[in-house]
Amino acid sequence: MFPSLYLCIVKSSKLKPLILFGSAIAFAGCSSTPDQVAPVQQAPVLKPAPVAEEEVEVVKIEKPLSGADFIEQAGQQQGSEQQWQLLEAAKAHLQQGETEQAQAISRVLASQATTEVQQANLLILFQGLIAAGAHDDIETFNRQYSVSSFKQQDKAAYLQSLAQYQSSRREPDKAVKTYLQLLALEPEQSAHQTALWQQLGMLTPDQLTSLSQDLDATTQGWAKLLQLHQQYLGNTPALTQALSDWQQQYSNLPSLQQLPAEIQQLSAVDAFSPQTIAVLLPFNSNFRQHAEAIQQGILAASANQQARLIFIDSQTEAAALKQQLATEQVDFVIGPLLKEQVDTISQQADWTIPTLFLNGKTNAAQHSADKFYFSLSVEDEAHQMAMLFKQKNYKQPVLMASRNPLSQRMAEQFGRDWKQIAGKEPEVYWFADQAGMESTIKQLLETAASEQRIREISQLAGETVKAEPHSRQDIDAIYLLADPAQTRLLKPYIDVSVAPTKTTVPVYASSRSHQKSAEFTDRRDLQGLTFTEMPWMLSAGQQQEFRQQFEQLFPQQDETLQRLFAMGYDSYQLIFRLKQQQQFPALRYQGLTGNLALSADGQVQRQLTWGKYSKDGLLIPRAP
Repeated sequence: MFPSLYLCIVKSSKLKPLILFGSAIAFAGCSSTPDQVAPVQQAPVLKPAPVAEEEVEVVKIEKPLSGADFIEQAGQQQGSEQQWQLLEAAKAHLQQGETEQAQAISRVLASQATTEVQQANLLILFQGLIAAGAHDDIETFNRQYSVSSFKQQDKAAYLQSLAQYQSSRREPDKAVKTYLQLLALEPEQSAHQTALWQQLGMLTPDQLTSLSQDLDATTQGWAKLLQLHQQYLGNTPALTQALSDWQQQYSNLPSLQQLPAEIQQLSAVDAFSPQTIAVLLPFNSNFRQHAEAIQQGILAASANQQARLIFIDSQTEAAALKQQLATEQVDFVIGPLLKEQVDTISQQADWTIPTLFLNGKTNAAQHSADKFYFSLSVEDEAHQMAMLFKQKNYKQPVLMASRNPLSQRMAEQFGRDWKQIAGKEPEVYWFADQAGMESTIKQLLETAASEQRIREISQLAGETVKAEPHSRQDIDAIYLLADPAQTRLLKPYIDVSVAPTKTTVPVYASSRSHQKSAEFTDRRDLQGLTFTEMPWMLSAGQQQEFRQQFEQLFPQQDETLQRLFAMGYDSYQLIFRLKQQQQFPALRYQGLTGNLALSADGQVQRQLTWGKYSKDGLLIPRAP
């Protein structure tokens, strides 16, 4: 028999905590009397003032029962009836935003109620954990229970709550699987299809490829549907044919006519199809080499295209520039590159030509549906690293950075993301030059303190004590922001500074640490280092042949210029995809500079490839 419930309503406490006394369940609080509690069954009655010789209408106002009301009712029950009333009390508390009260009741029911009540309680317990933001408890819950553990009528609500939670945590790989389960239960719900489509669009290329090879036909079909849209973006006839073939192959999925409107309409969106494209670059400036590298990339991308290209020096005076664009009947612009020129043009309200600026957006820029911004943003790399650390469930990452503007920007972005993920700022250690690297590592790993303790023990013992310094045990990852030379010095020193009794701390870096032309002997010092890099600089997959042709044409090109070549190539390719990506953010373009998506404010966001140095110094493009 479930124990009796003794009640005491707390007036002065907002939380009204539950306390277990032995086998009994009780609410602890002050000695307020039962007559202070509003009657549960009786709804309040609103009576207008009497009006002479007129009929008075009595209006009843329905009042939903509160958690306290259900608790009072539970006090009048016993056994399973009492447990069901307590379950209703937990539901009411949760609906009223009283998370702690709901959780207190749910946890008691989870351990002491009958099997039937415990099963009905699972949904409330889970939703309470989400409301409380109890991430560790949520992970434990999901390991302990699956969807089959829930009552049939609760399964959809559980999966919906779980999918929304995973989406809010930016875990699209998990959310996709949950929405697929939800669609299996409710296949006709277009809202589930729309949500699934959005989460599919947030997957990395590797994750999407993995899903497209899944043994489950439904999972495979949804993944391939997105892949087709990405592959034939801007090519409406090819996309239409591909979708027809897809429908025949995956007849188990809803027909195209049954899919959400945003998917159906995708093939009908008119892409930009400019006849004349003007490219604004600083040819007559100190950035001439940078401009020419971008120009070479644009020319390579346009080799098989019909659009006419004209290249204009971006230093041209504004009035003359507008006149030239009008004379040439330009219907799309790429550039400018330099920040001040981008700011000047983007803030002009009368700039009506669709434009892909080759730099970031300033806050003062005029919002326009035809203004887009593409830059090789270092913030994208820092954000991607923070998401990886979250995926790997790291709790105590440490950031070590050289003191310069680029590292400062990356550190700030990583810090913002990590605070959102973990609720706290990451540890950051700065070094100004090579001389400060060793002391910074010792400070970070606390090996200097260990060495001091060994010296003190030796002095007390009167003889040298043989002992190895021990490093901190709580660090689970190091994010290194340094140039290639600094990285080649720091990575081996970090490895040897970690206590031999501890597994090597994984070290991660950005593209700033990678030098494609590094000697093989230098690479061996970097073994185990994982870093973000644009696909073009890793020469992986289908780009290998293109890369070989490039190196034959430009054998001595600086690596900075190689990256700008890739930027120029992608900027041209993006033109014919921007309209669709603007309409449907789930779509991405796999370019030379990364996997490219478009944000709501028109900024191109990059997701880079992962590279890793093996033990023998070989560079391997791979998932971390």
